[in-house]
Amino acid sequence: MRVYVQWQVATPADPRGYTLAFLPASTPTPPHLDDPAEPNLTGVFALGFDTHNENRPPSEVSLHRDGRELANRLSPRPLTELLALTVDEVVGGIEVTLTAGGEAIYERYFVPEVSLALVQPVLIGAGASSTLTVRRQGTPRWLSSPRRVSAFSHALNDAQHHKIQNTVPFPESVAGIGRVVCTLTLENTPKGIDPWDRLAQLFLTDETGERYEILRWITPYRKAWQWKVDLTDFLPLLRGKKQLEIACETYSEGWLVSIDFDFYPGSMSREPYKVIKLWNGVAKIGLTNEPIEKFLVPQSVPTDRETVGAAFYSLVTGHGGSPNALNAGEFHPLWRKLHCDGRVFTNRLWKEDVYLNPCRPQGGTWKFPRAGWSPGDVVAPWTVDLTAAVAPGKPLRLAYELEPYTNPTPDKGFPANHTFASYIILFRKP
Repeated sequence: MRVYVQWQVATPADPRGYTLAFLPASTPTPPHLDDPAEPNLTGVFALGFDTHNENRPPSEVSLHRDGRELANRLSPRPLTELLALTVDEVVGGIEVTLTAGGEAIYERYFVPEVSLALVQPVLIGAGASSTLTVRRQGTPRWLSSPRRVSAFSHALNDAQHHKIQNTVPFPESVAGIGRVVCTLTLENTPKGIDPWDRLAQLFLTDETGERYEILRWITPYRKAWQWKVDLTDFLPLLRGKKQLEIACETYSEGWLVSIDFDFYPGSMSREPYKVIKLWNGVAKIGLTNEPIEKFLVPQSVPTDRETVGAAFYSLVTGHGGSPNALNAGEFHPLWRKLHCDGRVFTNRLWKEDVYLNPCRPQGGTWKFPRAGWSPGDVVAPWTVDLTAAVAPGKPLRLAYELEPYTNPTPDKGFPANHTFASYIILFRKP
């Protein structure tokens, strides 16, 4: 099912903002919200529109599910312009596209565990002058129950436990699986919780001994939280018994870590069937005697006759600070380019909207922009669809280029670096 919603609000009833909530159709009256721009309603999917954000443009739009904020972004256009929302039911949840004045705020943003069956979009606190138009296409379906595989349950990650391993029995066959959603939960230990942000990684080792990083997060400053992440691209690896490892160096109380995988039945237009490693590991940056080009060796990736698509999937975060010049690599933005058979794709390794992180408030410098990450957040991959370059049976030729940077003040104990996990995902017809 697809639901289209259009509306326009000149002046909300409450200057702080308003809400668009997908309420059960049987709800007699809209619920009261203590904050009209923070619709954390149990069992409800909703959008919050913050029209009174001090020291920032009045244009924050947040997504909420079941009493928790999932995401928050700045609108490129004033929220008084025409807003258009498209919500598509997909395997495992919904995809959300929202525009203001024709410019995208969210584009096919996946929200797990939401169904459009028996719900009605309702404006709350938008004012009498607002208008709302709703159009539906197709028949709603109930959300299918997934098969859950628990990888870690309240595993202690503290000063004495930097690496935690477990053999995980994934399904022997993933035929008929349409999506895999990973739930990561950090909780307080009996002794408290870590006061610092730490780099944390989840590795999977396959039957051949090949090791893949499939999830990366940066822990919050002294805070517990939960994230849900779509890991369907790694479906070829998530079958049979696999060795999983949590790796996170902390020298404090740490966290209790739980990781679960939900396998949702359903169909997909193209099936990921191979994950091929590219550049993986820690690469120092800015050293004249150790140029990063030695790490970023061009790659050639073979394809099969059945290959109908390919995607570049890359987790990269910058680490290290003073005395490195420009506080690289944590606090210094650099562009990067992916070259693929004559095509060039450019991206900037820099996260500006750290202060919008739903995992807030935190301590420390959690609001500062960083090289590709936020404290208290899962690292988002840089993905590039390379399907246009695919010629079945012919290799994809790839190169990764990083903006030149020279560090005149290197520190052996605190080097500036980019930590890589990058892959090619090959797709075929199901």
